[in-house]
Amino acid sequence: MNYQPGAQPGPNYEHPAAAQPLAPLKHSGLGIASFIMSILALLGYFAAFFLIIAAIGQAIDNPANIEEALMDSSAAILGIIAIFGAGIINLIALILGIVGLVLKNRKKVFAIIGTVLSSLSVVMIIFFYIVVTLQQV
Repeated sequence: MNYQPGAQPGPNYEHPAAAQPLAPLKHSGLGIASFIMSILALLGYFAAFFLIIAAIGQAIDNPANIEEALMDSSAAILGIIAIFGAGIINLIALILGIVGLVLKNRKKVFAIIGTVLSSLSVVMIIFFYIVVTLQQV
């Protein structure tokens, strides 16, 4: 081997990094699923909020039997079902987002956004639950 400083490499020489082309990273499928599910959960929470407000608006017409009117209201029942459904979707989105963050060799943008939206929703639901519970005491 003839090593000469400053000499050009031979015609058959390949740079080691050139042998392994870097493929662009793909988005995490679990992160995308987390993002979409967290958006769906937020829409479910908004739908539940408006359904319950509509049920309260109908029940206010008869203040003597407001509890009975709310229990007989289909809007209130659908609102409660929507809250629980959105909560389940939200927890699944949170789990998928965390798993999407752990995956290697994947873009994590959607996993981060899905995890943040899901965790903010969970924190807000817990906060509202605590506020309502403390008001009943």
